[in-house]
Amino acid sequence: MKCSLGLISVDNVTMDEAVVHIVELSQKKDVARIVCTANLDHLATVQTDLLFRTIYKNADFVVADGMPLVWLSKFTTCRLKERVAGSDLLWELGRASQETGVKLFFLGGQPHAAEATVTAICHRYPNAHITGTYCPPFGTLDEPAELARIKDVLTKTAPDILLVGFGSPKQEKWIAEHKDLMKIPVSIGVGGSFDMAAGVVKRAPLWMQRTGFEWLFRFLQEPTRLWRRYFAKDMPFLIRMVGVILLDRLRTAAAPIPPRTKSP
Repeated sequence: MKCSLGLISVDNVTMDEAVVHIVELSQKKDVARIVCTANLDHLATVQTDLLFRTIYKNADFVVADGMPLVWLSKFTTCRLKERVAGSDLLWELGRASQETGVKLFFLGGQPHAAEATVTAICHRYPNAHITGTYCPPFGTLDEPAELARIKDVLTKTAPDILLVGFGSPKQEKWIAEHKDLMKIPVSIGVGGSFDMAAGVVKRAPLWMQRTGFEWLFRFLQEPTRLWRRYFAKDMPFLIRMVGVILLDRLRTAAAPIPPRTKSP
């Protein structure tokens, strides 16, 4: 079942259900699939970015990465079960790799972050199957030589699931453009998950994650980079979104109930 949140439809699943479905998709070799981890910033971006909107429309699976999406769903007829954060999904796929043998590859992140993430995951799940990592040099993703290098390393390592940490919407656009060339069963954009798993960037305490204030913790770490995203873009959009949903509910509640027709 999907929950519609504006221009994005999110699959209504728990973390465990999401992991099971992603593993199932990775075993299907017929086409390359894309999984999106939706958050409030994505919801705001699709309003003006047609390509990003198209990627979401055509995505094979969409999970609710951000707590604001769970909150928004409470004002609709379809309430999301829980948040499925990309940073947690990374670890859960490591566990699934150990249990099922599904093969993972980590692409992107800050230099050496992906390698450190492998070490961290294998410390927790020693039998996880991580076939490799690669961090493209900054600013080279559009170069044919770099694209050929990435294709070569992915062909040699043959993962079932590719986790891409280029940041959004770059990672989703890159996956959508190149997934058929790379021929990986499932590709997922995971943003800064490698950096957090490696300890390059600190993740918010658990209570902030559960109460929806993880964004504030991230902002305090990188205020210069994130203030425009959170306060000039996402927060005003969230307020408008809540207003639209509430207004729509009021209109629905105020609509006259059609009279019952008597049966002959």
